Amino acid sequence: MSDNYVLEQQSSYESGSCSSDYPVRVYKHKRSEFRVVVCQVPGPLCHLAMCIPTLCLDHKGKPHTLEHMVFCGSEKYPYRGYIDAVSSHNLGQPLNASTYDDMTVFKYVGLSQEGAANVLPVVLDHIMHPLIQDSQFATEVTWLQNSNALACLPCLTFAIPGAICIVYHVDQDGRQQGVVLSEMSDFAYRESAVRSLNLRQLIFPPTSTYAWECGGLPQSIESLSIEEVIDYHKEFYSYSNLTLILIGAYDECPAAIFNVLDGLDAEISASPPPLRRPMPAMLPKWRKARADYLFASEKSQTGSMTFAWEGPAAEDIETCVALEMLIDYMKTDPVSPLRKRFTHRQVPIAGNIEFGLLNYIPTAIVLSFTDVPFVGYISHAAAAAATSAKRRVGAPAMTYPSPADTCGPLDLSKLHDDVNGLFASNYYRKQLVSTMTYVVEHWLSDQWQHFSSYLAKRTACSSANFASVAMSQKDHQGILYKLTRDAVIHRLSPGSASTTQPAFGSRGRLFSMRHELGQKDCAFWKALVQKWFLNGRMLHVATLPDPKMGIQIEAERNLAQRNHIENMRPAELEASKKKLAEALESTKVSIPREVLAALPPTPDISKVQMLQFTGYNFNHSSESLLIESPFGIGRVLVVPGEIESKFQISFPLAGLSSELWSYLPLFVRLATAQVGLVIPHAVADTVLQDSCFVSVKPSGMPLVYLNSEQVDCAMGEVLTDHRACIGDYYSHDSTGHWPVEVLTLFGSTKRKDLLRAFKLMSLKMMFGDFGVDTILKVANWLKKDLLAARGTGTSLLIDTFPWLRTPGRLDACAIAKYDPSDSATHAMASHAGNEPFGRALNLYHQIAFLTTLTKSLSAAMNEDDMLATEADSASNAITQIRAHFANCSAATGLAHITLPKCTDGTEARDTLSTLVGEWRACSSAWRENHQVVTVPATPYELPALYSNSHRIYTPPRKRRRAVAVVPAKVPTRLSPNSRAGSRNFVAVSPSLGIHIMLASLQTSYVGVQVPLIIERDPSDTRLVSLAKQLEKRPDTDIYALQLLCIVFNRSEGLVKNAIRGRGYAYGVGIHTNSNNGNLAVYISHAVDPLKALTAFWDVMEQLGPEAGWDAAIDEFQLSAARSIFYFRAYTGFTESMVSEDANFIFRGFSGVEEYLPWMRGHVESIKIADLRRAFLKYFVPFITKGAPSLYIVATPQFSPETGAEFLQQLNSNAYGAKFKAIDMSVLDPIVTI
Repeated sequence: MSDNYVLEQQSSYESGSCSSDYPVRVYKHKRSEFRVVVCQVPGPLCHLAMCIPTLCLDHKGKPHTLEHMVFCGSEKYPYRGYIDAVSSHNLGQPLNASTYDDMTVFKYVGLSQEGAANVLPVVLDHIMHPLIQDSQFATEVTWLQNSNALACLPCLTFAIPGAICIVYHVDQDGRQQGVVLSEMSDFAYRESAVRSLNLRQLIFPPTSTYAWECGGLPQSIESLSIEEVIDYHKEFYSYSNLTLILIGAYDECPAAIFNVLDGLDAEISASPPPLRRPMPAMLPKWRKARADYLFASEKSQTGSMTFAWEGPAAEDIETCVALEMLIDYMKTDPVSPLRKRFTHRQVPIAGNIEFGLLNYIPTAIVLSFTDVPFVGYISHAAAAAATSAKRRVGAPAMTYPSPADTCGPLDLSKLHDDVNGLFASNYYRKQLVSTMTYVVEHWLSDQWQHFSSYLAKRTACSSANFASVAMSQKDHQGILYKLTRDAVIHRLSPGSASTTQPAFGSRGRLFSMRHELGQKDCAFWKALVQKWFLNGRMLHVATLPDPKMGIQIEAERNLAQRNHIENMRPAELEASKKKLAEALESTKVSIPREVLAALPPTPDISKVQMLQFTGYNFNHSSESLLIESPFGIGRVLVVPGEIESKFQISFPLAGLSSELWSYLPLFVRLATAQVGLVIPHAVADTVLQDSCFVSVKPSGMPLVYLNSEQVDCAMGEVLTDHRACIGDYYSHDSTGHWPVEVLTLFGSTKRKDLLRAFKLMSLKMMFGDFGVDTILKVANWLKKDLLAARGTGTSLLIDTFPWLRTPGRLDACAIAKYDPSDSATHAMASHAGNEPFGRALNLYHQIAFLTTLTKSLSAAMNEDDMLATEADSASNAITQIRAHFANCSAATGLAHITLPKCTDGTEARDTLSTLVGEWRACSSAWRENHQVVTVPATPYELPALYSNSHRIYTPPRKRRRAVAVVPAKVPTRLSPNSRAGSRNFVAVSPSLGIHIMLASLQTSYVGVQVPLIIERDPSDTRLVSLAKQLEKRPDTDIYALQLLCIVFNRSEGLVKNAIRGRGYAYGVGIHTNSNNGNLAVYISHAVDPLKALTAFWDVMEQLGPEAGWDAAIDEFQLSAARSIFYFRAYTGFTESMVSEDANFIFRGFSGVEEYLPWMRGHVESIKIADLRRAFLKYFVPFITKGAPSLYIVATPQFSPETGAEFLQQLNSNAYGAKFKAIDMSVLDPIVTI
C-alpha cells in the first residue's frame, strides 16, 4: 500500500444467500480528508466513481452546469473530447455523471483495473481543473437592452471546448438553445417534477439544498454567469470533499490506482479543509395542509394526489429499512390495503401508486397516487375554490374514522367513492387516513400470515437479485449509490456532525437486517404505521392538468424570439451572428493525432474474466423428452454464480389465427394478473398433484375453484419473480433482441421449487379464471398503461414509426394520401384480424382495439344484449389462444432453464424432461376438458405484400450440444429468404415526413428511418461448420455498421457533436434494428429540431467524399468503437446472462459459448474500408433524393402561423422528403371485434 495512505476501516456487503460477502476497505490520505473506498465484487466489471457533495440555494442549476462543463477539457488535457477518447480506448464506456439534490457523481465503468488506472488521472484533472475561460464563455446581452420581453435576461453562450459545450444561448433568429436548457425544458414541466419541487419547497426551508432544483429551471438558467460557475467550483470541488470509490474486480489495494494518486500527492495534500455543512431540519410548521399546482398536459382527465411525512434520521438504518419493507408491501402487493382501496377495484380512483422513502437529510416519506380521475372540476379555479376552506381558529382538529368503526371487517375494494369529487377538499386525505387506520386496527392482525410471508419472499428476492444490481450505476439498491450516500451523510447530516469519519458500508447487513425485521411481531408493524403515517404530520399536494399551459409557454417563447429579431439593428445582428459562429466553431473536436497515438494500448480483451458456465443442449429431432411438445430446443445453463434457478419457456405463435393476434397482449397481461384458478373436477387430481395446492381435496362439485388470494400466496411461496411477454412488446428500450413471435413465461425460484413454480405459472395460463369481469378489468388496466405511454418522450417515435413503416391500414402510404378536408379519410375502420401481426401488437392498434373491447364488455356487464355477442367473442378468443398452446406441437419454441449447480448432463436432461412433462400434463388436461374447442385447420395466410416481412417466427436452428453427447444434426427450418430482412418497409415515394404538435411537449423529438436489409448470424451448420463460416466473415456488414454507429454515437462522435455539441438537442442516437428491417436516427429534447435535423444531414454530406471521410474517420475511431462494443457485449453477459444466452439460441448459436468467438472474430477483422462500405450502403440513403425514408417531427403546440412557417421550412429540404402536418388522432384506427 502507498505510504501516503492508511487503512482507516474495513467492512463488507452481504452478497446474497450463498456466495461470500463483498469486502470493503477505506484508505484515508494522511494529510487530507481524501478517501479511497475499495469494494471487491467478482466479475469482469471495474467501476470508478468520484463523489462530491454539491449544494444549491437557487434554481440556476450551478451544480448541473458545472457537471456538464467538467467534460469540456482541462488544463493538462485541453482537447475537446479527450476524456471520452481515453474512456472509450480502455474497454469502457464514456465517462458519465449524475447531479443529485446534494451530490454530483462522476462514473466510469470498464473491463479491467488497467483501463481504470489509465482513465483516472484524466478524469481527476478534468474535475479539479476544468477549462472555464472567459474567452470561451460569451455573454450576449447587448441586444436585450431594448427588448421588453426579455429585459434583464442575460443570454450566455458556454462555448467551451469539451464534451458538452453550449449550456445556453440565443441564436441569430432569437431561438433559445443549449444542452442544459434542452435537458431541463421538458423536465421542469412534467407532472412528477412539478409535484416533487413544490413538495420540497413546502417542507424544507430556503436554506436547505432540497428546496431548490439542482438541475436548474429554464427561466433561471438564462441568468447564470461564468463568475458564479467558477466560484461554485472553488467552493465545492476539492480533494478533501471528493471520495474515490472503486467497485468490482479490483485487488485488495490496487497498486496501479495508488501509483496514479501518488503522482498527485502534492495537490491532494494542499487541499483545503472539507465541507461540513449540516442540513437544516424540515420546517417546524408547514404553511398549509394542502396545496394545488398545475402541470402542462394536453389531456385533462387525470391528476395526482401526493402525501408526505417527515421520515427518520438518515443514520437510523433499521427504521429506514423497516419503512422500506412496509412501503414495498403497500405499493407492490396486489392485495395490500392501498391497492385494494385505490387501484385494484372495479372503479379505480387512482391509476398507480408511487411510494418511497426519499434519501434526503432528514429523510422524507412520499406517497403519490397518479392518474387520479379529474372529472368533477373543469378548471383549476374551481378546484382552488373548493380547497380554500380552512379550519376556523380554535376549532377541534378533524378526525377520520376507520371504515371498520361503522362497518366492521370489510373488503376495501368494494367501498364506493364520489368519483366526481376526488379533488374536493380533504376527500382523498380522508380515504387515506381511514385506510391507514384500518391497517392498524384490523388489517395487519387479520392478514398477518400473508403479510409476514410477503416480507420473507421479498427479502429472498432482493437477496437473490442483489448480484445483478450490485454493480448497477443507476439502481439505488446498488453498492455505488449506497457508498455515495454514506459519504454525503457524513458531510451534511446533523447526526454525523461530531463524527470523524464516514460510516462506509452502513447498509452492509441489509439482508440480515431485513430477515431480523421479518421476525418482528404484528405489534411492531402496527406501531410503525401509527408513528410515521398517523401520528406524524402530513402534507397534501394535488397536481392538476392544464391543457393550455404548454400552449402558453410556447407562445411566450415565440414572442421572445420575435421581439429579439425586431429590436436588433442590422449591425447588432451581424455581430451576434459572428460571435455565435465563433462559439459554435470552438465546439468542434480536434485532438492532434500524435496525442491520441501516445495513449496507452487498449487492454487485452482476452484477459477479461467471464462468468463461469456450462451449457447442455437437447434437440427435438433427437431427444424423446421433447417429442409432442412445442419446443424445438431444450437448454440447461449451469451458472455457479447464480443464486436461484430460472426458467424461460417460449411457446411458438406460428399457426395462431390472425383473428386472435389483437388479443395476445391482453392474454399476456391476464397470465400474470391477480386471478383465481378454475379447474374441472375430472382433471383436478392430475393437475393439482404435487403442486402448491396439495391440501385441496376436490369434492363432488363439477369445478374446483381456488380464489386469487390463495393463488397469489402460493406463487409468493415459490416464485421470487415472474412475468410473461411477447418478445420485446413491452420493452420500448429494446431494439428487438428477443423474437416477437413467441410468448415467453419467465420465473425465478429456489432450485427445489423449480418444477412447482413452472407448473403454477402453467396452471394460471391455462386454467386461470379469465371470466368477462376479469377480462374487462385487465383490459382497462392495459389500455390505461398504453395511453400513458403514447405520445410521451422517445416512445412517441418508437411507437409511431412501426405503425407507419409496416404495410397495412393507416400506414405511411395512407397518411401520404390523407386529406384533412375530407372526412372520409380521417379514420379507417378495420376488423381486429385484418392487420398484419406486427401491426396488431402495435400501440395504436391496441389502444383502439381495447377501447372497443372495454366498451363492449362494460355494456354486456350491464346486461346490454346487443353487445353480449361481442363479449362472448372476447371470451372465445381467450379460449382459442389457450387451445393454440394446448394443441401446439410445432417444435419451434425454446425451453430454457438456468441452474446454480448441476452434476452432469444426465441431471440436466432429467430436469428438463420433468419440466416439459409438466407442460404435457397441463396441456393434456386442458384438451381433455375442452374437446369442443378447435383451432382453425388452416392458419391465416399472409398476402404476398406481407409474406416475407410478417412471417411468424421460424424455429431456432438445431445445433450440437455445448456439453454432453453430440446429437444428430438436422436440417434447418429457416426459410431461404429469412436472412434477407425480417420486415418489409412500406414503399413511400417520395419520402414522407409528418409533423405532429402536442401541447404536452416543451421540446421537440425528431426521428428518421430508412430500410435495412442485411446479413446476420450463421446459416445451417449441417452444411457448413461454424468455424468454416467464420473464416469467410459472412456478417462483416452488420458488425461494420454497428461499429460505425458507435463512432457516430460516442459522446464526441461526429453526429452527436454536430447536434448536442451545438446545443440544438440533448439526446442523439443512431440504432440498427436488423430484426425489424430499419436503420433509425432519434433526436430527443430538441430546442431547435430543424437545425438538429439539418446538422445530421450536413454530417452525412461531409462524409460522402473520400477526403471528408479520411479527415473524420481513422484507426483510433475504429479502435475506440471496438473497445465500446466489447464493453457492451461483456456487460450484457454479466447483467443478464440468462436472457442473452436464450437470445443467441434463437439466433442460431448453441449459446454464449458459440456467439463469443463469432462476434470477436468479426469485430477484430473490421477495417476502415468496411466502415466506408457500410456508410455508402446504409447511411447514404439518408441523403439520397428519392430513397425511401420516413421522418417524424413532434413539436410543442405552435400557433397556426408558426406551424405553417415551420412546415414550409421542413419542406425546403434538398432530399425530396415531403412533410405534412397531421393531428395525432389521425393515426388512430377504428377497430371492430
